[in-house]
Amino acid sequence: MLRTGDIYKLLRDEIIAGKLNPGERLVENDLCARLGASRGYVREALKLLRVDGFVILNHGKGATVAKVSYQETKDLYVVLAMLEAKSAELATPYLTRPDIQELINLNITMQRCIHIEDRATARRIWQEKNFQFHGNIAEKSGNQELRSLVENIRWRTFDFRYVFFFESHFAFFCKQHDHLIEALRQKDARKAKQAMEDHVNKASELALLNLKPASSL
Repeated sequence: MLRTGDIYKLLRDEIIAGKLNPGERLVENDLCARLGASRGYVREALKLLRVDGFVILNHGKGATVAKVSYQETKDLYVVLAMLEAKSAELATPYLTRPDIQELINLNITMQRCIHIEDRATARRIWQEKNFQFHGNIAEKSGNQELRSLVENIRWRTFDFRYVFFFESHFAFFCKQHDHLIEALRQKDARKAKQAMEDHVNKASELALLNLKPASSL
């Protein structure tokens, strides 16, 4: 039987992949039947999803998938840029040659996504490998609280729809990754910090451009 953590991850992944849409109701009875899980575990999982910003819980109305908010996305990216820049700075002295090679391999896989004919598959691979790329750096920061914060905010800003915003810029992002990898390889913590900050800020710029309210365009 699925427990709270399993249900949380499953629903979180479905939200990020766009299988559950913003504003869609999450009915406990339906989830219990679909997942074969107890109401208690489902309810606790929904509470965790609320804490992490994936769902909204309204008294008497149940849970709904949170809508993508321009202001929330803007605020989260500001925090993410600072946290990831710091994680790159801290990780620089600890990244080994095999670690650097793994980052290179991940970036090569992302570069191949530019030419994959099946664009849905390309976006899925890009999302997975990009998350892993940034996660590897955060993990090497040596600060588990920082790593946890980066992972949490990355989940919240890495809605699958954002990959559509980024798709025409895959090549540019790969070049940014190359610059970051080179700074890490050279053990230049200051340069790595700046490269990561510039990279996250570019992602923020594109996401916000696409989420900008029509009235302000």
